[in-house]
Amino acid sequence: MSALDELLIRHHVDLSEAAHALRLVLEPAVPLTAAELDELADSGFDVHARVDPGQALADEARRQIRVAEAYTGPQVAANNGISPGRVRSKAAAGELVFLLVDGVQRFPRFQFDEHGRIRSGLDKVSPHIPDDWSWAGYSNYLATPSLELDGRLVTPLEWLAAGKPVADVVANMGNTW
Repeated sequence: MSALDELLIRHHVDLSEAAHALRLVLEPAVPLTAAELDELADSGFDVHARVDPGQALADEARRQIRVAEAYTGPQVAANNGISPGRVRSKAAAGELVFLLVDGVQRFPRFQFDEHGRIRSGLDKVSPHIPDDWSWAGYSNYLATPSLELDGRLVTPLEWLAAGKPVADVVANMGNTW
């Protein structure tokens, strides 16, 4: 058994839904019309690109693992010495990114340090996430070198950890993708 298989089993990742969704994308029940294909192409979508089913399933597996590893509200509260109500308030204010999984708020780990504490400055950055970004896109942005510090490119997380202005990270969001 591969390491990936063990990880999928440990986190109860079910790829059957992903495989079904992938089938719908690869083999749509109702093909797109020529006009629909033209509209997609005009918007910049590569209508002739091929989806690699293996890569799509691997991406879905990674997403499900990140969701399974996300903290619950009580975990965030305990790790940060705050009440569960304060965690809910921070989520409602957009200061913490969360997913609803079976009606329960789950907080992706990219927002926390290795001890589960909220990363410095993110509570000021998160409310400014562009509407069209997913939590995974936001996570990728934070981990991608895009700001210059002392002559080298650093990630927004490194920038914030160095005590640099939050406003620079927020302004930089508009310059990516």
